[in-house]
Amino acid sequence: MTATAPPVRDVFEYALLRVVPRVERGEHINAGVLVYCRPRGFLAALVHLDPDRLRALDPGADVAGVRAALAAAQALCGGG
Repeated sequence: MTATAPPVRDVFEYALLRVVPRVERGEHINAGVLVYCRPRGFLAALVHLDPDRLRALDPGADVAGVRAALAAAQALCGGG
């Protein structure tokens, strides 16, 4: 029998993307995640905005602007 090398375990780090419509109230909603692994050269983002939840926190929130910012973050992580 030959010894098998243990699998290589790389560290993946992540950061949550949060929308904070009104800083003074301290409320936020999670709208995405960035995942990064330097040894593998991996960077990706997954985003999702729930416009109803955002409007519940701030009826005047710029939903289209927030969506554009999230899309830009996702595109940058994807190499765009």
